[in-house]
Parts: sequence; C-alpha cells; structure tokens
Amino acid sequence: MKRSTFLGVSFIVFLILLAYILPYTILTEVKMWYGSFLLWGIIALLAIFANWAITKGWEK
Repeated sequence: MKRSTFLGVSFIVFLILLAYILPYTILTEVKMWYGSFLLWGIIALLAIFANWAITKGWEK
C-alpha cells in the first residue's frame, strides 16, 4: 500500500471515530439534534473528499 493511500485510509478511520465519539462526549450538552447533524454532514463531506483523493490515481 502506498503511503498516500495509507494516510487517506487512516484519515477516514479517524473521521469515523470522530463521528461516533464527538456526539457522545463534547456535544452531549447540545439538546438540539442539528448539532450532531451538522457535524455528521461535515464529516461526510470530508470522507467523500478523502475517498476521491485516494481513488483519483487509480487506473485500469
């Protein structure tokens, strides 16, 4: 596995952990649902960008 691919996959794993941990720790006191929804939306966009960056160099 190339170093850039490894870093991209590591970043995605970090985002997944962040999406799970933050709402139950830092955002616990936020009573409105849109706090977590905004976080998950931003994390989803970052994950899409990371997937694009990882796969843009793939060829047949």
